[in-house]
Amino acid sequence: MTLLVVAVLAGTGAVALAGAAHGIGAVPMKPAPQAAATASATPAPAPTASPSPAAPATPTPAPLQDIAGTPVHVTVLQQGAPLIDADVNRIQLNGDGWLSPDPGLAGWYGPPQWDTVPGDLSDYHGVIVGHNVTGSGTKDVFYDLGRVRAGDSVVLTYALQGGGYATAGFTVAQDARSVPKQDVVAQATTAYKWVWQSDVPDRVLSLFSCDLDAPHIDGHSVDNWVVTAVRVS
Repeated sequence: MTLLVVAVLAGTGAVALAGAAHGIGAVPMKPAPQAAATASATPAPAPTASPSPAAPATPTPAPLQDIAGTPVHVTVLQQGAPLIDADVNRIQLNGDGWLSPDPGLAGWYGPPQWDTVPGDLSDYHGVIVGHNVTGSGTKDVFYDLGRVRAGDSVVLTYALQGGGYATAGFTVAQDARSVPKQDVVAQATTAYKWVWQSDVPDRVLSLFSCDLDAPHIDGHSVDNWVVTAVRVS
């Protein structure tokens, strides 16, 4: 089941960092010492009340940063259990304008055709696609994408440019939605802008697969499942 995702947008990433402020509570003072009693037995002044210590300020979470690497694995967790678990490689539109990852792999739509690395701060979403079934009709890596629900977790693993690996966590924004393949492209800046872009720079990932319950033409579903998730760690 090939995925029709012909897009004319071009995502770009940018880094925005801000310092995290940490508050300091008030320093409690000792009571003032009592004055010595005088010959006239003047009462000593009452002790000065000690001010209550202020509660420690809650540290501001450190801002998320771009990851200098490329996605190599995606996992979708539902109630802690893996719903999707697949290796990822970079793909491009083929000659017919389709995104068609290899069977058994998810595909990251990356440079030079689409510049946003999933998880990076950008006006445009990162895009990862996967087949629902293989050509022989067996389940493929995104078979269960239509079961994803708001609040589920997505974990991306990256191969770092300097060596080693890192992960980023995302939270699914809404239940998986079935959308017409033609419309999601033709109306990419209007009715289906939410699939591709954010109103302000953000760290959003869009996952695509075919909706097998939709009508088929020449063996291909006319609709895609789409899941959007926002990076949280």
